[in-house]
Amino acid sequence: MASDAGLQVQPDPDFQDPEHSPDKELGAVASVPWVAIALAVHAILLLVAWFIMPTAQQAPETMVMQTSTQVISDPPMPIQEPEREVILPDESEIEREPVEDQRVQTDEDDHAEDATDSPNHDLAENPNDADSEVDSPVPNRDNSNSSVGLGPNSGGGDGPGGTGGYFRKRPYANPSGRKPQDPQTKAALEWLRDHQNREGYWSATTFGEDSTREGAKHTHNIEFVNVGKTDGDTGWEATCDVGLTGLAMLAFSGPGYDHKTSIYRRTLRQALLYLRKVQDNDGCFGDKQDDQFVYNHAICTMAVAELYGLSGDALLRPMVQRAADFILKAQNPGMGWRYGVQPAFNDTSVSGWMVLTLHTCELAGVHFDSSKCYDDAANWFETVTVDSNGYMKCGYNAPGGNNARLRSAMGEYDHNPSMDAIYVMSMLFMGKRDLNDRDIRDMAKACTEKGFLPEWTKEKIDYYYWYYASLALYQTGGPAWDRWQKAMSSTLTEHQRGYSEADRKAGLTDPKLLDEYGSWDPVGAWGAAGGRVYATAINCLTLETYYRHQRMEGKHK
Repeated sequence: MASDAGLQVQPDPDFQDPEHSPDKELGAVASVPWVAIALAVHAILLLVAWFIMPTAQQAPETMVMQTSTQVISDPPMPIQEPEREVILPDESEIEREPVEDQRVQTDEDDHAEDATDSPNHDLAENPNDADSEVDSPVPNRDNSNSSVGLGPNSGGGDGPGGTGGYFRKRPYANPSGRKPQDPQTKAALEWLRDHQNREGYWSATTFGEDSTREGAKHTHNIEFVNVGKTDGDTGWEATCDVGLTGLAMLAFSGPGYDHKTSIYRRTLRQALLYLRKVQDNDGCFGDKQDDQFVYNHAICTMAVAELYGLSGDALLRPMVQRAADFILKAQNPGMGWRYGVQPAFNDTSVSGWMVLTLHTCELAGVHFDSSKCYDDAANWFETVTVDSNGYMKCGYNAPGGNNARLRSAMGEYDHNPSMDAIYVMSMLFMGKRDLNDRDIRDMAKACTEKGFLPEWTKEKIDYYYWYYASLALYQTGGPAWDRWQKAMSSTLTEHQRGYSEADRKAGLTDPKLLDEYGSWDPVGAWGAAGGRVYATAINCLTLETYYRHQRMEGKHK
């Protein structure tokens, strides 16, 4: 019965087989009137059908659904993580949650200075157990130590954060922009963009391999041979990459570019995803087994805070909050910071970084109780700042001592007032001093005297000092700033690759022709540590001083 094929799957409860009719099956009851028998049989069959029909009808539907599931060609949609979806909606990979770092910070003195270093002639008792002008987070290295110059601070000002606020006053915080971008700053940002690793970070050693400038010439003709370097371009292997990533991000956020709407949004999103991967559950960015992780952490915290302040992206807030909490936990009670978590030692460079990073977090709208933190930090700065020949001088890790230097570069580069610049910035931003303070004005002015102005002479090149001094003098303003910014601007712009006299004569004035176009050679006191990425990012930040940091209210003279 072709027309009744469906009965093989779902039999009709009223169907009766002629071979098993009631007349043949009832036998002895055949004499009962047929109407009564028929009514009885139908009643029984109706009762049976009442109970079995739902089950009988469901079976074919279940079979069809199972068959359909088996022939679906598209895989099931992956579960999307909310944070990843907002930060980088165009990425397909699923971000993994960070694994809690089980390593324990020890109290061992692995931050001690080189025992062969001669102590400074301090002007007051050294508050640390050992004094040195050598910055040495990696004392067991043969030819190097800290990358103290791996980045900037954040400027002062007011206004709410977290939804734009203070940071929205930067030139490119609005997509339309408010003023033309300096072409040499843009060239630096494009060099950084073109040398980012696919994983989102910037490498001190492999940036050349990461370059997207196919066919461009690699010249490597660096004017000065940097002491302690095996080649002229790269920095320390791996140890600086986390910090360099944060530093490069700060160069983009300086003019107001963010990870959501700007022309560099893909670059910044990739970098943010990388930082999420390297942030431990305790809030620290990077490997704490690396002694210089405190620099890396401060720089990355500042970078994420600025992007949060620019974009108002709520998913960045917990990253910043946990990172800021880690900084507070790492501070020495009653003093400042150095390498590690409450290591008992202090230095002005690390302490300045931490203060200015916390200040940036506050400007971005991430709040915490900073009163005691700033009081303790100010205590450190005042402890190491003493009168030296009639003017106040801030020491690195001892009162009135000189600034730090790499061991490999000792005696190769002049000392300068970089610690004074950090003192000025830190005390102003913490609200412990104001612009009318005589010491603040005198310490800023010192940067323009005694041969401390920027110049392209090997022993005087110190990008780290130039950046901090630019920030300090921009805040104090007046003739000192005018004199400083003129020397700083001309020195940097005249020696940027692709714009230098030598490159112009060689016709290397296009990124398609010169891979280094837009960057700076990693020469100077800290070039051996950070390499070309460090040099380019921090010098780009220095050129952004004019609009990156608002001037504080007060008298500028």
